[in-house]
Amino acid sequence: MVELDLDGKDLDILRWLDREGEIDVEQLSEELGLSTSTIYYRIDSYRDKGILKGNVADIDHRELGFGLTAITEIKSEYGPGYDGIADRLAELSGVQSVYFMLGEMSFIMISRVRDHEHLQRLVDDIIHTDGVEHSETHIVLKTFKDESRLLVNYDDEDLERIIEAETAAE
Repeated sequence: MVELDLDGKDLDILRWLDREGEIDVEQLSEELGLSTSTIYYRIDSYRDKGILKGNVADIDHRELGFGLTAITEIKSEYGPGYDGIADRLAELSGVQSVYFMLGEMSFIMISRVRDHEHLQRLVDDIIHTDGVEHSETHIVLKTFKDESRLLVNYDDEDLERIIEAETAAE
C-alpha cells in the first residue's frame, strides 16, 4: 500500500480540485478557510507525490464533435509482447483508454470518434495492429455515467476511511 500521509485538509483540497477541475488558489483559500501559502505548499506536495498531475480542464467530447463512444475487446496471444501491443493500440487516433485484462480478452479499449466513417477507420487500424488476433467493437447507445474525476465518485464515509487508515498507519 502506498503511504500518502494525508489529513482532512488535504482531502478537502483534493475534493475541491477534483470537483472544480482547475486550480484557483484564491477561491480555494476563501472557501476552505486556509491561507494561500498553505494551499500552494500542499498542491506542490501533491505534485511531488504524483497525486496531482498538470492542470487539465474537463473537455466535453460530444461538444467537440466526438459523439460516438466505442468499447473494443481485443484478444491477442499471451506473451512478453503485451506492452508493445498496448503501445500500438494506445497510439491509434481516437483511443482514450487501453486496459490490459485478465480473462478471455487481453485488452479493453475505449475510443471517442466523430462518426461511423471514423469508427470504421479505427476498427481497420485495430484489426491490422501487429499482435491483435481478434477484436469486437461495441458502440455505446446511451451513457449513464462517464466520470473521469476521481473523488466525486466516492461518498464522504469512504473518503474519511482513507484518512483514518493513514492516521492508524502512523
